[in-house]
Amino acid sequence: MSKTSSFSHYRRFVFVKVAANLRSEAVRNYLSYIWWFLEPLLHMVTYYLVFGLLLRRGTDDFVVFLLAGLIPYLWFSRTISHGMLSIVHGRGLMMQVHLPKIIFPTIVILHDAVKQSVIFTILLAFIVVYGINASPSWLAFPLIVLAEFLFITACCYLVAAIIPFLPDFNFLVTAGLQLLLFCSGVFYDIEMIAPDHRRIFYMNPMANLLQNYREILMYHNWPDWYSMAVISGCSILVICCMWIIIRRLDHIYPRVVL
Repeated sequence: MSKTSSFSHYRRFVFVKVAANLRSEAVRNYLSYIWWFLEPLLHMVTYYLVFGLLLRRGTDDFVVFLLAGLIPYLWFSRTISHGMLSIVHGRGLMMQVHLPKIIFPTIVILHDAVKQSVIFTILLAFIVVYGINASPSWLAFPLIVLAEFLFITACCYLVAAIIPFLPDFNFLVTAGLQLLLFCSGVFYDIEMIAPDHRRIFYMNPMANLLQNYREILMYHNWPDWYSMAVISGCSILVICCMWIIIRRLDHIYPRVVL
């Protein structure tokens, strides 16, 4: 089989597997596809009650502010949580047939990206209904989504490649996601951070992404193109490196995950 036909074969397998997983997930739940947006909505209500009402840490239009930060962060957190054990969980299939191991985290990434596209559509509709009009800056929204998708892919490949060799790394990733939740500005405005600490704050790629989501959706400003280019460029570099590394380790993973 030529490299071209082999790649085409695996590509079709990935898309078929993603579609099958989406259908299977919907069938298992009574509410079916409703859970795709009900789950983030429940998260939003919980955090709004705590930070917006009980602790009174909200800002103007805090509901939109919270959604514009929480929904993109949940996409990142959910995909990393699902994808970090993808190669380990694929051991049954890899023992039966040869598949490039990069396929397993790729399926998770695309699966969650499809679900997130529905959630983002609902988010945009909610913002308009809430009273914030669409503006030309919204044209940059797909580019911010693409930048986050690349960042998620890079992180997912990285942790998925490491955990089969270091299973305890799983717990560090989970703790890191929890820490990142409170260090990315999901619940608070950047103005609440001391000016001399903001440079450190923006070294966090998720903080940059969330701020840019809010800039284009709420404040009708264009995003920080430089930071988006840096995040996207570094993510592509990591993706390429991890693709090569995982391919090099392809024959080792079946022995490691036993």
